[in-house]
Amino acid sequence: MNIKKNFTLIMVLCLIISAAFFLFTEKTLRAQDNMSGSAISKKLDEILSNQKTIMQSMESMKSELNIIKIRITQQQ
Repeated sequence: MNIKKNFTLIMVLCLIISAAFFLFTEKTLRAQDNMSGSAISKKLDEILSNQKTIMQSMESMKSELNIIKIRITQQQ
């Protein structure tokens, strides 16, 4: 039962992160028409940084899920 709650929580967090990324990307694309080349490069670097942060968060959640799986397996 606890695994289902954790899995559901992780899935909801992934959906929220994906939606936030999509909205951020959409705003960036609309703003792109008004930017110079260096400003676009700066925004792309910012997006890359955000993506790296998201991937680190997802890796952390993945490792926590693996720990939970190991603990449940040991209890059985």
